[in-house]
Formats: sequence, C-alpha cells, structure tokens
Amino acid sequence: MRLMAVFADELSLLGYSSAAMTDKESVVTLAVFTEDMLAQMLAEALESEGIDCQVEGGITSGFRAEAPTVVKVIVHRSDEVRAKTVFEEWEHAGDSIDWDDVDLGEMEDGTS
Repeated sequence: MRLMAVFADELSLLGYSSAAMTDKESVVTLAVFTEDMLAQMLAEALESEGIDCQVEGGITSGFRAEAPTVVKVIVHRSDEVRAKTVFEEWEHAGDSIDWDDVDLGEMEDGTS
C-alpha cells in the first residue's frame, strides 16, 4: 500500500479514492502487470461484475527508471474468489475467437 499512500494526493486529483482500501489486512493483490492499460481493463471487468477494486502504481508505470515498476490490481479479501473467477474469464475471453474467420477489412494501401 506504500504507492497508494505516496500518491494519495495525485490519485484524488484524478478522481480515485484510496479510502476504501487502506486496511492491508482486508485486501489482496489479484494481479500484477507491467502496463497500466491492462490493469485498467481488468479493473473495468471486475467493476462491471460489482467487485470493488483499485489499481496501484499506474502513475509510475510509464516512468523509465532504474527500478522496474508494476501495476497491481487489488480487491477486498471477501471478493477474492469471485475476482479470481472474473480474472480467469477476462484473461481467456479471446481464446474462442478463430482469427482466420475474422474479416479485418482492407489495408490502407488497398490490399486485404
């Protein structure tokens, strides 16, 4: 929770609230990403299923520093089982697409 505390002012300016997930004992890390976009996509999937979550570290994920940064998606411990199910479904959502049957249209140079 250290990143959330350090960036609490910046997060509140962006509309995020850290108040709901400040007790370290009541939350778990569901997933860790190196890109903020993937963490945000998972967060949207969780929230669409009514699971409260928070993304930590997104502000620093674009920095190019000596130390690698990560973006965490955290959930309440009481939602962990449901969140894992949503995560697994989200992670494999595109597996059933047969990309050979998908028409992507024509390329800009006129080829298909």
